[in-house]
Amino acid sequence: MMKLSLLAAGLSTLLGACAAVESAPDEPITPTNPTTFKLRIENVAPWTVLKSGTHATRTDGTMGPIGPGAAYEVSFTAGRNQRVSFATMLGQSNDWFFATSPEGLSLYNEDGNPIAGDVTSQIGLYDSGTEIDQEPGVGNATGPRQSAPDFGAPDPVAMVRKLGQIVTLTDGTTFTLPAIASMVRVTLTPGANGLFTLRIQNVSTASTLVTSAGSSGIGMSPLAYAVHIGRAPLFDTGVADRGQGLELIAESGRVANLGGVLRTLSGWSTPVSPGVYAVHTDPEPLYALGLDDLGLGLEHLAEDGNFEVIGASIASNARSMELTETGTFEMPVGSTQISPARPGGAFELVVRGIPGEHVSFATMFGMSNDWFFATRPEGIALFDAQGMPRSGDVSADIALYDAGTEVDQEPAIGADTGPQQPAVNTGAIDPISIVREVPANVHPFAASTHLRVTLEPM
Repeated sequence: MMKLSLLAAGLSTLLGACAAVESAPDEPITPTNPTTFKLRIENVAPWTVLKSGTHATRTDGTMGPIGPGAAYEVSFTAGRNQRVSFATMLGQSNDWFFATSPEGLSLYNEDGNPIAGDVTSQIGLYDSGTEIDQEPGVGNATGPRQSAPDFGAPDPVAMVRKLGQIVTLTDGTTFTLPAIASMVRVTLTPGANGLFTLRIQNVSTASTLVTSAGSSGIGMSPLAYAVHIGRAPLFDTGVADRGQGLELIAESGRVANLGGVLRTLSGWSTPVSPGVYAVHTDPEPLYALGLDDLGLGLEHLAEDGNFEVIGASIASNARSMELTETGTFEMPVGSTQISPARPGGAFELVVRGIPGEHVSFATMFGMSNDWFFATRPEGIALFDAQGMPRSGDVSADIALYDAGTEVDQEPAIGADTGPQQPAVNTGAIDPISIVREVPANVHPFAASTHLRVTLEPM
């Protein structure tokens, strides 16, 4: 179960057996006076959330804040071990907002079943720590009374914190908040294929918010949300606001800034599996564009992160394939165990070559069904046109490919992708059974956005 072992958090050993190679290893050709290089493959994926958005459309089809009885519904897809976070302003406050905890709202239970029903108990009211706290709906810098969206003095306690029911205001007085469940109801409704609908309803009444100026319902602003794996995509408590736009939601219900920042942070920060490499002269030693998988074991690598089958195949056939060196890379720098390289991690390998030779490698795009990062068909030239050893960034020489062995689903979320499939080799057969580059309309980011590859003569 190679793929699961590579991608499941905390699992440090690779499981599963590789196909036996019956023939004796065929010794590769040894070049004369080769130059030694260090090849570094670093996972530099910059994204911190899977997907995100803003929402301002009420369930009746109109736009704007929601008052008593009104609701928002947001639909999205998500997989196991993923969460959703959102933030929406308590309109009567200076800078208070309803939100999930920093960790986000769980979407699946421990058995892997989607969560359904009322999850209001996991919603809190938070102070962004950006503006003084006055009596809600009464102070001259609160939402309904402020003269400008950012009117109000800075909060002397400049950190995000969760509010209790009794709140000490900036002037030293206290205010009793209504129970969260008397202001908002949040429910999750799962659908087919990882679909969820998050409903956020304003359940306040004319008597919910009791102030010195009388009682009223509350207002709630449009919201920003993120689906994520890591924690705290929107904020963390005990520290200052990040300056990414949460302040604008908390003080005046404006979601565009945080929504824009979240868009730039949204993408597939996939782990990349251990992989295989070869030094060669002729192109396409590991795959052939426009043709079926060569049967060397690329399918195992692209679908399950199993590098051993293809590693053994090319080692056994090195001479007949005219490969001068073959090998695998298995442990990220600083690790003592075979594991994928996650964002911030890297593999390093040492290769040898002579002018005219190239190095090719392949490693699984871990969140996919059967995508793999690899050098382009000709590989990475080890020497320049003058015969001098190349040095520096060679990331332009890699691309993202589809092995053509399994139907593609939404990365990280589809039931047969790396993080979600129940067993190796799970998924329908791809009707387009050829190796091809993943097109930009499917994945708009260059492979070099995920991986930085550098070559250094030693």
